[in-house]
Amino acid sequence: MIRLILLAAVAISTPSLVYAGAPIAPSEVVSVELLEAGLEQKMETLGELLADPEKYDDNEEFVVRAGGVIAVLSQALIEHKETDKSKIAAPALRDIGLGLQDYVGHEEASELYQQAQSAMKGEAEGEHDKEHPWDELIGMYEMMEEMNDRNGGLSRSLRRSRGKVEEQLNASTNAVLSIAMLADHSYLEDEDQAEQWDEWSKQCIEAMKGLTKAIEEKDQAKIAEFYKAANRACDQCHEVHRAN
Repeated sequence: MIRLILLAAVAISTPSLVYAGAPIAPSEVVSVELLEAGLEQKMETLGELLADPEKYDDNEEFVVRAGGVIAVLSQALIEHKETDKSKIAAPALRDIGLGLQDYVGHEEASELYQQAQSAMKGEAEGEHDKEHPWDELIGMYEMMEEMNDRNGGLSRSLRRSRGKVEEQLNASTNAVLSIAMLADHSYLEDEDQAEQWDEWSKQCIEAMKGLTKAIEEKDQAKIAEFYKAANRACDQCHEVHRAN
């Protein structure tokens, strides 16, 4: 009985867990406009993935990945210093993105998609916290697959950039995903690896941030410079962690 009372006292006296937010402020990495465009793009992809129920099993891993990207971009929008410029109900949209990662099946995923469409218009039901840990927004596998696909798009910009928003999104989305990568140490075998992991993540963020601007300005020399810097950080990281 005494032990139970003591445990209860500890529970009452322990302050609620408070998340510090992103390890690097999203406002320093990406604009609200690109976050909104990234969410619109991923919502379009999600709609296409869910259009045919017969193909859901084949598309499920991509639905899960889309949910992760939506969750990350939404959290970045929540924490952005100019979030008031956006009409999107970002906390609700983030929670929908998290729900899509639960392998819920076509029917429930379609319902979540409809809720996400409403959230994009600023409509949301229920309560949704603004805080959420950045290392629990997307799985590492899904993050890496998304970044790899977007690097393929960036290779086309390397040859010739037209400066379009669609091109910029490959870099800006990878920059925001790299914030989540910086926050997530779950992949590390030893916490001694954290300092180097963080350094590679920061290098990727800075390279993708620079690449976004270079694409917008159609500066091919800068595109090549930042593209190589990002790939160098990725290659060095993969040498260590894929080998293990």
